[in-house]
Amino acid sequence: MLAAAKIQANSLAHLKCAVCGKEYPLELRYRCEACDGGVLNVVYTDTQTIKSGSGIERFEDFVPIKPSPEFHCPQTPLVRFDNPVYVDHNGIYCKVEGALATGNTKYRQSCMATPGLLWGGVKEFVVASTGNSSSSFMYWAKQLEGLIRVHVFVPSTHRHRLKFHSPYSTIHETNVDFVETGKLAKEYAQENNLFWEGGFFNFFRREGLKTGYMEGATQLDFQVDVVFQPISSGMGFYGGYFGFKQLLANGYIKKMPRFVAVQQDTCPPVYTAFHANREQIADQDIVRNPKGKAEAILRGNPTASYPYLRNLILETQGTVVAPTQAEILESYKVLQEAGISVCHTGSLSLAACKKLILDGWISREEKCLLMLTGGTM
Repeated sequence: MLAAAKIQANSLAHLKCAVCGKEYPLELRYRCEACDGGVLNVVYTDTQTIKSGSGIERFEDFVPIKPSPEFHCPQTPLVRFDNPVYVDHNGIYCKVEGALATGNTKYRQSCMATPGLLWGGVKEFVVASTGNSSSSFMYWAKQLEGLIRVHVFVPSTHRHRLKFHSPYSTIHETNVDFVETGKLAKEYAQENNLFWEGGFFNFFRREGLKTGYMEGATQLDFQVDVVFQPISSGMGFYGGYFGFKQLLANGYIKKMPRFVAVQQDTCPPVYTAFHANREQIADQDIVRNPKGKAEAILRGNPTASYPYLRNLILETQGTVVAPTQAEILESYKVLQEAGISVCHTGSLSLAACKKLILDGWISREEKCLLMLTGGTM
C-alpha cells in the first residue's frame, strides 16, 4: 500500500497570495491570513522544463507534488473538429478529457490533490460537488482501500452522478442546492473535526487540472490562440491560466491565449456579472436552485471565485459566453456524430466556440483549444 512518506513535494514550489502578495512555504494552507482570505497560488523559483514522454509525469517541474506511478494520469486525445455544416473553421481542437479513468477532467485534480492531502497528513476529509469532483476522490478512496476516507456532500438532484462507491466513502445527501450543500459540508467538517478539502481554494486541485491545458498546448505545438472551458467555480479555468503563464515564462509560448469561460443560459452568474462590468457577484446575478442540461456546472453563486476569474479574463482579453439549452443539445449531437464522447457540460465549449466564430470574435487563422469533460470511460 502507498505510504505518505513516499510522496515528494517540489522543493522549488511555495505559495503566494493573489491579493496581497504574502508568501508562505508549501503547506496545507488555502487562504491568506494577512488579508481577507485571498487565494493562495503555487509559484516556482526556478526555470521549468517539460520532460519527454506523455502523461502528467512530463510536467514534474510544473506541479507541487512529484507525480508518482500510483497516481498516474495519462495523456488524453486531442481531436480536430471538422464539420463545416455546423461551423466553418479549420482550427477547432477538442481535448477529450472523458477518456480519463473517472470519465471526466476532474481525475486530473485528484491525481494531484489526493497525494497532496496525504503529504499534508490528511487521511479523512469532507468534500462537496455536483458529482465529478467528489467521484474523483471516491475513485481513489476505493483504489487505496481505506488509506483515505471521504465524506461526500451532494444535493439529491445530483446523487445519481456519484460513482465509485465503497466502504471508504460516506454519502451525505441534502435537499438544498449545491451552494447551500457546500455550506452544510463545511459545518459538518468543523463540527466533527474533519478536514475541509477546500474546493476552488485547494491549490492542489487547480495544479492538477492545469496539466490538461498544458498537455493540449504541447499537442498543438504550443500554437493556441483561444481556450474554452465550461465553468462552475472556475477552478480548472483558473488553474489553466497559471499553466499557460508558466509556459510563457519558460519560453514555450510567445503570448497568452484568450480565455473564454462558458456557462449555460439557465445558470449564468459569471456571464451576467462580467458583461455588466461588475467587480463582484451581485444579488441579481445569483441563480437559486438552478436547472439546466449542463448538470456539472449548476453553481448559481460563485461569489468567492468570481473576482479571480474576472481578472484573468480581462488580462487575457477573453470573454464569457452562455449558450442556450437548444445550442447545448445541438453541439452535443454533432460531437457524438463526430465520434467524440462528451457530456452536455463538455459540449458547451463547442457551442460557445461556434457563437464567437460567427460573431467574428475569432478569426479564421486562430487555433482554439476546447476543454471537453465527460463521456464514456
